[in-house]
Order: sequence, then structure tokens, then C-alpha cells
Amino acid sequence: MRKAMLVFVMLALVSTALAQPSPGGPGGRRGMGPGMGFGFGMGSGFGLLMMPEVQREIGLTQQQLQQIQQLMMQQREQMREMMQQMGAATPEQRQQLMQQAMRGWEEEMGKILQPNQKARLRELQLQAEGASALMRPDVAKELNLTDEQKGKINNIMQQYRQRQAQLWQPGGDPNADRQARFQQMQQLRQQMDKELLEVLTPEQQEQWKKMLGKPFQFPRGPWGGGRGLGGPGAPRNPNAPGGGGRNL
Repeated sequence: MRKAMLVFVMLALVSTALAQPSPGGPGGRRGMGPGMGFGFGMGSGFGLLMMPEVQREIGLTQQQLQQIQQLMMQQREQMREMMQQMGAATPEQRQQLMQQAMRGWEEEMGKILQPNQKARLRELQLQAEGASALMRPDVAKELNLTDEQKGKINNIMQQYRQRQAQLWQPGGDPNADRQARFQQMQQLRQQMDKELLEVLTPEQQEQWKKMLGKPFQFPRGPWGGGRGLGGPGAPRNPNAPGGGGRNL
């Protein structure tokens, strides 16, 4: 349990670093780090594989699970070293360092999984991440997004990131109902997903639904919500207008 919690905390730190604005977002504007969307960042391959329900869904064998656990132990040591290096780094440098580390870790994880397991895990990642996955280069390429669409998507993301940040302004009542704020975040997420998907053409929307695969009910998290990148609250039906997802 203590090991799992430590990995959870480290993944949260990774998500925070990756969520910093970067100069290379879609449309030539500052955007979110690739693969990370509006929420708390448990939709990475590693984050999802921490869930027993996901392990069963993709059919992990005991041997594969042991290999992934060993890989996570190696990550913990690497994360400790990286946290020390990040002290004097700029936000852009932290983002670059974490993205490089995540690519390496997910490449190693990809060697453990079978092709069908990787394919299903990617579908689950997209469902967990929601329409913010449209910011991902691989998703944008698969949907053949135009530069104009990328610009609109980036603008929508920026607007909702600002609205999300306002929910957590310092100086508020420390005893305020956290559940209420998480519900507000979920509502913002649903509104954002709806606006993002409206940028797509009907053909692209249909392709997006196919990319999500069979809907999966994610487990409920510590605040009564789904533990995917979609944030708190029971996960939405990804085939609904507000539905939605990180690249292995």
C-alpha cells in the first residue's frame, strides 16, 4: 500500500510538471504538455495500470504485473533524482525533463504488453483523458486536424484552465467543501469536452468515437469520483457528446 501511494504521489508530480504551459502547443500558441489534459493526470499508462480493474480489463498476466511493478520501483529511484534536479529548473525545463522520462518509461512498459493489450490501454487512456486528448500530436494526426482546428482547441483549453485555476485561488475557506469544488471541476470538464468536440467535423467525431473503443466504467477515486484524467465524478459515457484521453 505504501509503495502504491508513493507511486501515486510521484505520478501526480509528473502530471503537475507536464501541465505547465509550453511554447509549442497546437496552432503555434502556448499549450498544454502533450498527453496531459484538464484534470489530475492519472490517465497515463502507468496511472491506469495501478487500477486492478484496468489490469483485469486488458488481461494482465501475473508475470506482466510483476514486471510492471519492478519497472515502477525503478521509476521511484529515477523520480527522486529528477525531483532534486528540478529545484533550479525553469517550468519549461521541468516539463521537458518529465516528458522525456515519461516517454522512456512508457516505451519500457510497451515492451511488457502484448499488441492487443496496448491497443486496449490506449482506448482507456483516451476515455480517461477526455476530449483534451485532442491536444496530443498523435490524436491530432489520426484525426487529421487542420491548423485552424488546432488553434481553436488550444484557445478552448486555455480558457478552461484559467477557470479551473480560479476554483483553487489561495485565501479561501480551508474548511470549504472540497467535494463541491471537485463537482464544479467536473462540470467545467464536461462543458470543455462539449466545446472541444464541436470543433470537429461529423466525420472526425465519428472517428473519435471509434478511437475510444468499448466504454469502460472507471473505479471511483478517494473523493467519490473517477480516477482517470477526466477528474472527479463518475466517468461519462465516452460516446456521449461530453465523453472522452495518453499515448503508450
